[in-house]
Amino acid sequence: MHRTKFKGKPHGPYYLRDVKNPESRPAKWDASMIFRVMFLARLGLTEKEIAIAVNVHEHTIYYWKRTKPDLLAALEEGKAEYTERVEKGLLESAVGYSHPDVHIAVTKHGEVIKTPITKHYPPNVTAAIFYLKNRAANRWMDVHRIEGAVQHRHTLDLTNLSTEQLDALETIGITELSEHGSDSD
Repeated sequence: MHRTKFKGKPHGPYYLRDVKNPESRPAKWDASMIFRVMFLARLGLTEKEIAIAVNVHEHTIYYWKRTKPDLLAALEEGKAEYTERVEKGLLESAVGYSHPDVHIAVTKHGEVIKTPITKHYPPNVTAAIFYLKNRAANRWMDVHRIEGAVQHRHTLDLTNLSTEQLDALETIGITELSEHGSDSD
């Protein structure tokens, strides 16, 4: 049995804990990765899911993003396209939408009847609120701002203090208290 000072606990950088061979080199770079990564990002996959799909470790993707500007640009382009699709879907959901569809019915004699219809989806209130809070935040924000000015004047009554106590206050640099204490507002 081999003993270590770590007593069998994983040690080393946290990002290498899932790597089967931490001393191994990153996967070999192939220029076709650019197209595959952009395609997968367009489908909405996360970087971790993209790494699994191209059979590399997640940190290899991070390394390639730092060292391969073409891959980084392709990844950002794919993510931007997916984000635009989600934004369009959110907007359609917020205002409601319709689309053509086909209703399929089977008669008791086994005859299939296909009828073209239009499906209507009403506006989704939650999607509308989310959209408005982000696009018209100055009018739809939940934060309520209260503006005002507070004037606070604190007066101390130093008339009950002895001269020794007043001298002690003066020696530590508090000389203006007696002026405030004598105010009669």
